[in-house]
Amino acid sequence: MSFSTMYVGATGVVAHGDRMQVIGNNLANVSTVGYKRADAQFTDLLSQQMATGSAGYESGAYSASQIGKGVAVGDIRSIFREGGLESSNTSTDMAITGNGFFGVRKVGDTVTGTGATHYTRAGNFRFNNEAYLVDPSGYRLQGYAIDRETGTVSSSATDVQLPYQDVMANGQTTRLVRSEPRASTSIDMITNLDALAGDLYTNADNPFFAMLDAYDGSDPTASTPFGSNLPAYSSSLNIYDEDGNQHDLTVYFDPVSSSSISNANPGYTYWEYLIAVPGSSDGSGAYGTSGAGLAGVGVLTFNGEGEVVNQSAYSLNGTDGKNLSNWGPASFNEEGIPQFTVTLGEDGSATGGTQTLSFDVGLNSDTSSWQSGASSIAGIGTDTNSLISLASMNRDISSTTSFDDGSATLFQNQDGFAWGYLQNTSISREGFLRGHFSNGQTEDFYQIAMYRFNSEWGLRRDGGNNFVSTEASGNPIEGVAEEGGRGTIQGSTLEMSNVDMAEEFAKMIVTQRGYQANTKVITTSDSILNTTITIKR
Repeated sequence: MSFSTMYVGATGVVAHGDRMQVIGNNLANVSTVGYKRADAQFTDLLSQQMATGSAGYESGAYSASQIGKGVAVGDIRSIFREGGLESSNTSTDMAITGNGFFGVRKVGDTVTGTGATHYTRAGNFRFNNEAYLVDPSGYRLQGYAIDRETGTVSSSATDVQLPYQDVMANGQTTRLVRSEPRASTSIDMITNLDALAGDLYTNADNPFFAMLDAYDGSDPTASTPFGSNLPAYSSSLNIYDEDGNQHDLTVYFDPVSSSSISNANPGYTYWEYLIAVPGSSDGSGAYGTSGAGLAGVGVLTFNGEGEVVNQSAYSLNGTDGKNLSNWGPASFNEEGIPQFTVTLGEDGSATGGTQTLSFDVGLNSDTSSWQSGASSIAGIGTDTNSLISLASMNRDISSTTSFDDGSATLFQNQDGFAWGYLQNTSISREGFLRGHFSNGQTEDFYQIAMYRFNSEWGLRRDGGNNFVSTEASGNPIEGVAEEGGRGTIQGSTLEMSNVDMAEEFAKMIVTQRGYQANTKVITTSDSILNTTITIKR
């Protein structure tokens, strides 16, 4: 009996020793990023059936007389409770709140299906020299590539890598992530045009286009095409050609005196406008002529309450913008907004093809068409009925006005931009890796992949804060944040260890006491055995 008792005590010593190792490992990893603590669970060993003097039945129930044979560690269970979140100064640090794992791939591993070979909650990632986003072991984070042109997200995960280019600069190869330039295609300009402003440009024959008559872009060095006698109001902004070159564009406004026109609606007022770039930026062949830089002309109509009620817009056909016959009704973009064409250049040389620019003052046509009017501005003269006007017109809540409140630009914008260079990155809660460029643009490069398992308790630890899947865990279920029960991703944040030191110290005391008690069982059994031997002597 003493030998069996010593064996039972030995199993208790071994089991409690293993449990102490689990506790020690938890405490050693109390500051490890993304570490999930382990909990050692005990199980008893087979029991021995003992012979007794009873019949084996008591009140019709079988009474088992068994004696235990010891204890063993039955399971070391990973506890996947979420750890505390800690802010980080590094934009590529990530933390998952909720369910899910990051997927990483060990370089050189051959895999089929999913690209991930290891799974982790530790989000301390950095870009390496090859622009891959890697963990401290060099394993590459997995994500879905996003097409930079179309924004389409790939259907299969791959290594997350910045889309860099090797560029020669000063005889050295420099690695850059660039944002391609975009030619301007639209101009939004919401203004208030002072209802009390005077008509500074007049023309008895063509009052709606008096500014066009006075316009002179022949001197590419002149500050304005109107000299020092400027129209009532103007507003400028920068636009870009297809190579990313910046050009000034100015919209000039001047009221049309009601005494110089015919068939005007009672209480209505009219403003002519002219859109132009500097003569030096004209690449259409008109460089050096009086019509250099002209892009579009038109008329805005306001009711007695100062609301814009219609718009006329004319684009240039040819290069001679001073010839009224060359101006015909403008075309429309897909939103029913009038648009003009311009060829940008430098000192007469075009830097790209002809660009189409829409001009949005808060009006559009549902049918992308004009109501009848003269086929060119040469046939308009003084008659308001000859002006084209928007068919099936819509007016935005925010639109150009003509109040007695001074002329001012309330809002203006254009959609072009120059070359840009990556300045920093960020991670959205949906897991999008975004690049922020020097030209003010933001692009999504990847959406970080997130993995789930039918049984995460079946994952096997593989070191380096990583787990690998097993038959017990099932195959990884690939997806993205906020889908299929997965959590969200917090950028510039790290999930810390979920080890509770107070809890571990309490377990340590209990385990130490259990270890001590089992050693006492061994020494006591040894004493009983010695007594038995002494009796024989």
